[in-house]
Amino acid sequence: MNALKDLKFDGPTLARAFISFLRLYLGAWMIVSGTSYWLHQLGYQPIFPQPFGSLPDSNKMLITFVEIGLFDLVKTLEIVGGLFLVCNIFVPLGLVILFPISGMVFYNAIFLNHRYDGLLSLTYMGTACLYMNVVLLLAYIKYYLPMLSLNARTGSLSDLKRVPEIFK
Repeated sequence: MNALKDLKFDGPTLARAFISFLRLYLGAWMIVSGTSYWLHQLGYQPIFPQPFGSLPDSNKMLITFVEIGLFDLVKTLEIVGGLFLVCNIFVPLGLVILFPISGMVFYNAIFLNHRYDGLLSLTYMGTACLYMNVVLLLAYIKYYLPMLSLNARTGSLSDLKRVPEIFK
């Protein structure tokens, strides 16, 4: 009970709580979306049916993804990236994995399905997944800044000795 007394409700604490909420929500949504697809593929009842677009262009894109095998990869990456976010491991990597997926969900929802009414909606996951992903990428920006070196030099095999530092 003393832990509740010590809990601060200041700006930084609320910001961390909000970022944690977004991380968990986006991760859980991606896990459910990917798992639902794979349950159906394995002959089980899906959590929700996979929508294949309500307009012809959206339907063509999604069916093409299925036909060339890209949809299987996307749904697998949704699960992997979602697990990273929910388990709070490799979160920056999980966000990078999920960013193009969120972008395609947004593109499909807004431009191919003409759901412009959902553009500013925080509850429509066709747009909200991209918005959450962008906010989270910005929240974890310190992990991406080293990649923005202007004159980056190549590493060497001896750099592999540093891999255990990741798990500390």
